[in-house]
Amino acid sequence: MSETMRSRLRDFPVFEGLDPPGFRAEDLPENPLRAVGEWLLAAAAAGQPEPHAMTLCTVADDGTPSSRVLICKDIDDGQVFFATRSDSRKGLEIARNPRVALQFHWPAVARQVRITGRAADAGRALSERDFAERGRGSRLCAHLHRTGPAAGRAEVVEEYRRVSAAHPGEVPCPPAWTLYGVRPTEVELWEASPDRLHTRVRYRHGADGWTREHIWP
Repeated sequence: MSETMRSRLRDFPVFEGLDPPGFRAEDLPENPLRAVGEWLLAAAAAGQPEPHAMTLCTVADDGTPSSRVLICKDIDDGQVFFATRSDSRKGLEIARNPRVALQFHWPAVARQVRITGRAADAGRALSERDFAERGRGSRLCAHLHRTGPAAGRAEVVEEYRRVSAAHPGEVPCPPAWTLYGVRPTEVELWEASPDRLHTRVRYRHGADGWTREHIWP
């Protein structure tokens, strides 16, 4: 271990000037996804950049996890949605193992949400609607998927220009473009405290619906 890096890391302030909104478990809604939506909007109101950015974790056949940050496309009472190509790494891993984990982190309000559940294709109609609502650049990039590595950035830029020239008007939705919905089995709401007595509330879904419990920091 590098002592220089170790020392630098230990010198960084943690929870400095923290002033979280505070919450009580008994005031939370019965459905955890309603709480997630409320927290996301509160983070946005507090100035959190890209409050809809979340981490998605999938697992390969050999158990190796992989994570990446992407954009949450919707939250309703039953699911959290995101979109990608079904032939991307994450899409292929979901096809073989639909169990995934999601995480939102909002430093502006000292809050975090962890979600575990199963991802499933939301259907062609919703996938095409999601694609149509994207900006032109995003739609063009959705056509750049290739197997194997690129020779370099120049090749990627050239392919982008080719796709753009081929579609001067509407950009068609690739057949592989997929909107996924994650139906949670567990949701944890976490709020930091300067004294490290963080508040954690965990929801679990069972045969009788959602149960809620306060857990240790």
